[in-house]
Amino acid sequence: MNTSEVFVVMTCFNRKEYTTKCIKTMAEGNPAIHFSFVVVDDASTDGTAEALFEMKRDIQLDIEVIRGTGNLFWNGGMHQGLEYVLNSQEEYDYCMLVNDDVVFTDHALERLIARQQSNPGCVVVGATQDGNDVMSYGGVKCLSKHRAKFSLIEPSAEIRECDTFNGNCVLIARDLLQQIGNVDPHYVHSMSDYDYGMHIRRIGIPIINSEDFVGVCRDNDVDGSWRDPKIPRWDRVKRKESPKGLPFKDWFYFIYKNYGVLNAVYHSATPYLRILLKR
Repeated sequence: MNTSEVFVVMTCFNRKEYTTKCIKTMAEGNPAIHFSFVVVDDASTDGTAEALFEMKRDIQLDIEVIRGTGNLFWNGGMHQGLEYVLNSQEEYDYCMLVNDDVVFTDHALERLIARQQSNPGCVVVGATQDGNDVMSYGGVKCLSKHRAKFSLIEPSAEIRECDTFNGNCVLIARDLLQQIGNVDPHYVHSMSDYDYGMHIRRIGIPIINSEDFVGVCRDNDVDGSWRDPKIPRWDRVKRKESPKGLPFKDWFYFIYKNYGVLNAVYHSATPYLRILLKR
């Protein structure tokens, strides 16, 4: 494989060990790729930015650190990072959206690029596993045209089209990125990646699964989240409405945009019913 030029966009906040390990496993495990990392550091206080500058200096990695306000969360950070890439005058072949808590396996991203090159015109989603070979994130299938019901699409040698994706590892060719544009700035954190994938499908660009797992990324734990039935109801409501929960404004907007107003009303009410019934 000839050397591919890849812009990697990620956002981070106070996860120095995760962020640096993610970057190292990408760069060291895929020698046939030249990476340019665009990292939006959302005002971390744990030395993340300083560690990235050290990596840039000591091991000669191409890292651009964009300082955030501390209130960007995933969507705001990714919007700034993608804006940088979309306006860049540098030559590159691909843009890759990455979550900073993915630990990549050797040569996984080289294989992901080979998959795209065999299927030009497609966006390719890298599937991750939880450490026990159980899929955690990746391509997503919409189970209904009228309801927000989803399931993950396992990696496979067989090409399977996805309806949307988790944004943990998504490979987009440069010409496609120019057609797709940026993530919707309306979102704060949740649902932005699903919405971005649905936008990609609406404009007629296929999304396909990866052949194998690209790395390890543990799924978000239900314990302690708004979905945890052991937590008192009012605490669950407060956690649901937090930026990293399922805030009403973002959730209603996502359903309204992708499924219409009646479904938005229905789906906006169901999380509160779930909390009321302690489910």
